[in-house]
Amino acid sequence: MADLRYRSDIDGLRALAVAIVILFHLEFSWVPGGFVGVDVFFVISGFLITSLIARQITQDRFSLIDFYERRFRRIYPNLLIVLAVTTILGFLAMVPLTYRPFGRSLIWAPLSASNFAFIGGDGYFDPDNLTKPLLHTWSLGVEEQFYLFFPWLLIFAAKRGYRATWLIAGVVALSLALSVGAAFTNWAPSYFLLPTRFWELGIGALIAILPASDHLSSPQRSVLGLAGLLAIAWAALRLSESDPFPGYIALAPTLGAAATIWANGGLAGKLLSFRPFVWIGRLSFALYLWHWPLISIAAGIGLPPTDTGTRLVIAAVMLALSVVGYFLWEQPIRQRRMLAGRKVFFATLTTFVVVLVGIGALIFEMRGVPQRLPKELVAVDEATRQDSFLIAKRCPAITKGEPTPCPLGDETASGISFVIIGDSHAQAVAAEIGDLARTYHLRGLYLGRAGCPPLAGLTRTPKSSCPQQHEFAISQIRKYNPKLVILISQWTAVIGDPNGGYKTPLFSNGSPLAESDRLSSVASALNETLIAIGNRQIVTALTVPEYNGKAPVVWTQWIERLGVPSSATNLTLVEYWKRQTYVKTLLDEAQSQHSNLEIVSPTPLFCSTETCVRANGNEILYRDNSHLSHAGAQLYATLFGPFFDKISRERRFPREDKHSVTGLNQSGEARATPEAESPTLAARRARRLTR
Repeated sequence: MADLRYRSDIDGLRALAVAIVILFHLEFSWVPGGFVGVDVFFVISGFLITSLIARQITQDRFSLIDFYERRFRRIYPNLLIVLAVTTILGFLAMVPLTYRPFGRSLIWAPLSASNFAFIGGDGYFDPDNLTKPLLHTWSLGVEEQFYLFFPWLLIFAAKRGYRATWLIAGVVALSLALSVGAAFTNWAPSYFLLPTRFWELGIGALIAILPASDHLSSPQRSVLGLAGLLAIAWAALRLSESDPFPGYIALAPTLGAAATIWANGGLAGKLLSFRPFVWIGRLSFALYLWHWPLISIAAGIGLPPTDTGTRLVIAAVMLALSVVGYFLWEQPIRQRRMLAGRKVFFATLTTFVVVLVGIGALIFEMRGVPQRLPKELVAVDEATRQDSFLIAKRCPAITKGEPTPCPLGDETASGISFVIIGDSHAQAVAAEIGDLARTYHLRGLYLGRAGCPPLAGLTRTPKSSCPQQHEFAISQIRKYNPKLVILISQWTAVIGDPNGGYKTPLFSNGSPLAESDRLSSVASALNETLIAIGNRQIVTALTVPEYNGKAPVVWTQWIERLGVPSSATNLTLVEYWKRQTYVKTLLDEAQSQHSNLEIVSPTPLFCSTETCVRANGNEILYRDNSHLSHAGAQLYATLFGPFFDKISRERRFPREDKHSVTGLNQSGEARATPEAESPTLAARRARRLTR
């Protein structure tokens, strides 16, 4: 059984765990798997808690009420302070769209159940999670639920005379099997739930009740400890959000942490006992609690975590708050110098919890308290959200279930003249493009789906309905034989940009796509799509200007009125073209092989000067940092007006069409070329758009 004496190396291991989590959340690209720091924390918690409980049960002096009081004194003082401060910051900085769901998470967090508040969506790696300041409290929910369940398991084993080792090992095996199965099926909620996480805490529990490592020599301890640290480092540096997690790959950081703890000495122990590491380890819980709300709130006002200045400010503030809290309330309450009596402590705790839960319910019921902002901005914000992604409101079936077409344009017109396929960027503008087509008396179909780029064989998740959606779209194109196919995608997320911006994970046949193969694989998939579409007019557009952070446009409008600059509002035309470098390479190559492919640019519409804009007066052009609003989509739709005009004229005057539109010029106007112009020359003209 583990020794209960204080171990400085465990505090050092805590420092390592919190460091890689913070680096990951600050989006340092060289720590793509920094989220595994939480797995290390789980092992440490399982080890320490079991060491305490098992010894006290053996000595017949274990008390549940004493145990839970110690846990509450350890967790709740910092947690409640962070929740209160975050609520105030959110009131000042968050718009109703994000503050309302914050209220919902505030209800769950003080009740040790915040992990349930984040089960929806695309899981822990959903890009929108940056707008959730309490997301990180999911791990506290898992730990606190473990504390509610686990002591009873040990008590049951002791009273029935069962060996706790085998009982815990059985539950660990079952939990690991559930975790592996959930990862295999890409079940996102498994990231947040105790049944699929118990095995990590349980492995820490097992090394606490197994025979101590006293028989190991110093070299053996060094080898074991260093191997454990290397496993953690490998996971932090090599894993990424594209890997199915937790699942079996979580064994690396989990067993690595267990090996390091069980070694209990050697070179790894000496390294982790370095005094600065130990000091950070003592602050690790507070650092963990403070870092994410600060990152989230900063991003919400246009200060992205990738900005060096933002990183330095967040690091300084969270360190200062952690140090102040350590001396003012964390240690005094834990050591009973403050709120010493049990009744006083629980009464105070209950009061704080009830108040916070009540505030959370109020925020949620009041729809994010829109009264905080000027009425005109709230009206603009509500109008922007109400009309955005209009296609999903007109055809709700496209967002779920089997692939289904959504009618566009003039439904009284004969035949299908055009179709639109693509991902969420296509979904954001499809309805408005259809409305424009209606003015030309043309009928079309939307055949896209959010999360499904128009790339044959490539998906954004291992288990995806995108292959079926792609096959359906191609079959509909062959069935209706439209003259025009419009491809719209967030190409920068698919192929990346020179600044190392956000890139979505890509999978081929369920396996992660290697970064070295990304460009060639995407080019090949796009080529396959173009071949499948056939010899008909195809048009695609460069990605719309995208902005840093997750600041809602209405918020940037508000802080600009206060005279506060926001980095989220600024994107120069030069920077835009730089970000499109890889996209231009991809599309230029595709155009050189397919003369029927045209490329248009949104810059004349959104970057009419040397700076791109997110709003035109009180008219919001974006719903978020990259998806267009209804107003923005109406503007964007005009890119395709010349192509609709050509089809309309051909239908009316089939023998008098002397010119054919092959794209747009640099001013965003229709460009006509003589009918006799060769496809090669037309392609050259179109390629000049992207230079």
